[in-house]
Amino acid sequence: MQQKPVDRKEVQHLDPVRAVYRPANPAGVSPSLVPFVGREDLFRRVGEVEVPGQGRQIMMQCPLHWPVPDGWLPLSDLDVLEILEDQDIRAG
Repeated sequence: MQQKPVDRKEVQHLDPVRAVYRPANPAGVSPSLVPFVGREDLFRRVGEVEVPGQGRQIMMQCPLHWPVPDGWLPLSDLDVLEILEDQDIRAG
């Protein structure tokens, strides 16, 4: 039985997600990120930013082993496979 697609709007502030990096604009990918295109990894929502011409974008934190200076990329660049359960570590 095939799983239903993950609703990106369900990604909450502390939800880590299992996703494949599939940039919406592959031509604009930094050369340091090319090896990660099509690779599955874990990402976490870190906030939203206003992107000119695209409105507000949910931003995801890249894994620590990625060579990204700011460490964020838009959720639209990810093919979300699974939303993982997480605990709010601030609650303890």
